[in-house]
Amino acid sequence: MKRNYMIIFLGLAFLCLNLGVSSVQAQGARYTGSYTKSPTIKHIGKKDFVIDGLEISSADEICIALYNCENVVIKNCKFGPSQRYRAIHLENCKNVTIIDCTFENVQTGLRAAASQGIQFEYNDVTNLVGTLKGSDELGIMVQFIKVSGAGNSVSYNVCENFSGESSTEDIINMWQSNGTAGSPIMVKGNWIRGGGPSDSGGGILIGDGGGSYQIAEDNILVDPGQYGIGIAGGHNMTLRNNKVFGKKQYFSNVGMQVCNWYEKEGIQSHTVTAENNTINYRNKDGKVNNWWYAGNTGTIKGRDTNKHDPNMTASILPDKIIGRARSVSSEPENKPESIPNVENNDKEMRIYLDTYGRICVNNRSPLEASAIVVVKNQSGKTVLEQKITSYHTVLRKIPAGTYKILVNYTLQVGTTRSLHQETLEIL
Repeated sequence: MKRNYMIIFLGLAFLCLNLGVSSVQAQGARYTGSYTKSPTIKHIGKKDFVIDGLEISSADEICIALYNCENVVIKNCKFGPSQRYRAIHLENCKNVTIIDCTFENVQTGLRAAASQGIQFEYNDVTNLVGTLKGSDELGIMVQFIKVSGAGNSVSYNVCENFSGESSTEDIINMWQSNGTAGSPIMVKGNWIRGGGPSDSGGGILIGDGGGSYQIAEDNILVDPGQYGIGIAGGHNMTLRNNKVFGKKQYFSNVGMQVCNWYEKEGIQSHTVTAENNTINYRNKDGKVNNWWYAGNTGTIKGRDTNKHDPNMTASILPDKIIGRARSVSSEPENKPESIPNVENNDKEMRIYLDTYGRICVNNRSPLEASAIVVVKNQSGKTVLEQKITSYHTVLRKIPAGTYKILVNYTLQVGTTRSLHQETLEIL
């Protein structure tokens, strides 16, 4: 077995490009393979493993429950029916990625509590059952509860709920969770259609119970519930570039809400942004009710840039959203910014800077469990070393300077890979 190094120096010219988080053809799960039926899974204190290609349903317990686990990938799996229990539960876990999975008729998709580095990306979710079939828990696609640190994301997922077959609260909910200034919790590029009939729930709610450094951007929502998108408290919260349409329903109310619901509990809310959101939302009386600002979150940056588009309809989403990523080749309307095309012999990997100046590693095929990213400064000193645990790894932000990035892993016997060098400078 031979240790090999791929060395990438990304050029200063990349800083002039529009860099993004990932490159995809469409939101939702992209896996087209088969599944192997599996019983429910529970792990405590386990590290460095992959759950791949399984189909799990359950009538009496959570499909996958992980406690105190680290460096886990759950990919290409199918969940449901599981109408009374969550599909996935994470508690005190670190670096867990759920990617390219399908969820159908589950009580809740993912609940992650007291965890770090959680990524729920490129998944298809149909019918969050919630309390409809006897559970006493609310129906949510993804809920973070006291999730913290860098590298947390709920992005590029598709969720569709059909009336009479689902019962949702907040489809995405961030409860008392804290990102970092350099790596906010990202809720980006999700497509959501259908929600309710809760008179308090809706599409995407950040800052619930407080928290900090959360961004919900580039999402498209159609008829998601009582509200469309919202900030419920906390600081350094951002709603940006979202499209929200809501027709008159007996539970519909407002397209966007910004309110510190926890002011009486002594939780302060400040440094709030709500900008460039386009909304056309009708309440239960049929009146346009696009946004509501409670006035207790301080000055709202970008407030005047939000727009009512009376011509916006449900057609902001295509007729087919579930399974679309597996069947189309065209890029979605709100496609993410492209990854720079790094010229090297490893066509399955890209290393680049995102819009926050963080180093990202995007590998499009599995790496060996030994794969790590090593960052060295100009003196050759290692300043950061991090294990690659998913298809998309985000490194914590490091100071300005010129760095050498090495992806180290063990190749199979008899295979070789040439090296390629560029330059990377972080300003």
